[in-house]
Amino acid sequence: MSLVDPYHAYIFGASFWYALRGLARITDPERVSGWFRPPSQPVVSPSDLEIYTIWTDGFQLLTLALLLLVFADAVPLPWSSASAAQASAARKPLARLAILATIFHHVTTGYGAWTHWARDSHRTVAMEIGVWGNVGLTVLGLVAVGVGMGGEGRGRGVKRS
Repeated sequence: MSLVDPYHAYIFGASFWYALRGLARITDPERVSGWFRPPSQPVVSPSDLEIYTIWTDGFQLLTLALLLLVFADAVPLPWSSASAAQASAARKPLARLAILATIFHHVTTGYGAWTHWARDSHRTVAMEIGVWGNVGLTVLGLVAVGVGMGGEGRGRGVKRS
């Protein structure tokens, strides 16, 4: 395993991206609310619904990070009763699906960030990080699916009869 490998670079990069965003939302949802508020609006306290939505979104992002690591076979499951090779082979078909699902998530959240970032009244550093972070991870994910999954049976090269 090498971080030069686009497959592992995407898995660990996207998981880190999700975990970082999730932990920020869980630990300080009020601050995150301010990041998403357009600069043209006056500073107001977030509502309870905003806090709840941001907080639960944080746990959803942590869940995505963990699912990506497990389904992409980046982290072996220690409690598996099967041999490591059998358990790994069983999860490998899920790796491509997990990557494609997270690419879809990057595209949709990147588009959402872009719709705010494209307006001068809504342009913030948080939206810029969201746009370019999601663009970068989408491109890396496509490279990982197209190039990085070859060999070692990660979904490519499996013959079906």
